[in-house]
Amino acid sequence: MTIMDSVDAVRAHIEKELGKRHANRVLHGHPSPTLWLERDIPVAQILEEGARPRGDIRKALILYVATPYCLPTQPDRCGFCLFPSEVYRDPGQLVTYLSYLEREGSLYRPWLAERDVVALYFGGGTSNLYRPAQYGPLMELVRRACPRLRPDAEITLEGVAQLFTKPKLDAMRDSGITRVSMGVQQFDRELLASSGRKQDLAHVLAMLEYCELIGLGSNVDLIYGWPGQTIPHMLADLQIILDHRIPHLTLYELNVAGRSDFARHRREELPSVRQNLEMYRVAHTFLEANGYRQATPYDWERIDAGPAATLAYERFARAPFNREPDGWITGYDVWGWGFAGLSKCVGLPDSPGWTFMNCRRVEDYFCQLDAGRAPAERGYHFEPPDQRLYVLFQMLETMRIDRVLYERLYGVDPFDEHVAIWKALLDREWVRVEREHLTLIGDGVFYTPLVQGLLAADRVAELRRNRVAGAGSGTETLREVG
Repeated sequence: MTIMDSVDAVRAHIEKELGKRHANRVLHGHPSPTLWLERDIPVAQILEEGARPRGDIRKALILYVATPYCLPTQPDRCGFCLFPSEVYRDPGQLVTYLSYLEREGSLYRPWLAERDVVALYFGGGTSNLYRPAQYGPLMELVRRACPRLRPDAEITLEGVAQLFTKPKLDAMRDSGITRVSMGVQQFDRELLASSGRKQDLAHVLAMLEYCELIGLGSNVDLIYGWPGQTIPHMLADLQIILDHRIPHLTLYELNVAGRSDFARHRREELPSVRQNLEMYRVAHTFLEANGYRQATPYDWERIDAGPAATLAYERFARAPFNREPDGWITGYDVWGWGFAGLSKCVGLPDSPGWTFMNCRRVEDYFCQLDAGRAPAERGYHFEPPDQRLYVLFQMLETMRIDRVLYERLYGVDPFDEHVAIWKALLDREWVRVEREHLTLIGDGVFYTPLVQGLLAADRVAELRRNRVAGAGSGTETLREVG
């Protein structure tokens, strides 16, 4: 008997989980990194196999380039961030890091040179710590490693709002970067102070206006569920977005987990899950009423902004496979380059692929490259059920599962594969079932992580049982837990 063996079992599980905080799975998908036990990652083989088309499936590559460093804050890591990072102390750190980034690119170039790169994202840490003169060389080392970076590729650079300046924005645009993503978090100065971040509203708005002036795309990230935040606080932030006609807004629930300061010391100040749900509902109504459409559980596009509102990197990353108008299917792999870079190479249905992460300490990353080794630290070799779950997880990040594509890939209807779950979600009016799609609706969008957890519950339980059995026999590799 499985955990999700009946509609009643699913209903009971949902009731138990409704009041709990659910970690956003957009970064890792399935399975949890706690199950990534493989240490010997055949990166070259993975990249080579990832480039191979099969039948009616062709492959493309999305590139994520990480920068390790973040400004020191009090509390540490802004109080909530769970991403690996190192404290930024001086410009020499960036000079050294860029030299190692180039080494890694040179190591993989024989395989990367054969791949079409359709989107590029500079993430963090904090990628706008670089000086203006460093953005040109940063882009050149990418082009050397990836000569098939498409001329029309969207190239995004993420950073904290207070570190953008006009000279930096000019240099970014001149280097070929096409969009900046500003991690604003909060416009309210008092709320933001709880994270140790320092930014000035007038400066943030001036930088957004300058982006528009020089033809550089932009989007803003905001967080709700902040310590001490109320619905009026959130609506005041959204009104600023509306007044300044921001083309794309990422509005996401605070992820409170791990050993972060917010999780350990400030839980009593956080809105409840029920209050966060109400914030989501209010934001949804406000944005829809004011000319925005929802693209994901946390992304909003201004309807009259056209292509400027649509983010290519995120669209491709959420579609491991995509139906094309010409009848082909395109498969998208993600290669994470640099410190703690996260790669998702899902392969093909009969060759399920891998997910793996680079070293999470910058010294280890340097040491591996000094030794001429790939800096991959740990990973997971997908089995067929894992790839299917990963694809479902990513589709749900668009709020819609393509039943036709899924059945074409795997020979099974995703509704039939998880029928008890979909029936329970229908009872709650969290999903709409159509001939070609399963679409999250209403509060089901807010509870996307819970829905993903339902779909994976049986497989995760199996993996954990096998991991315990493997540890008991003195072995613990993914070959045995698969």
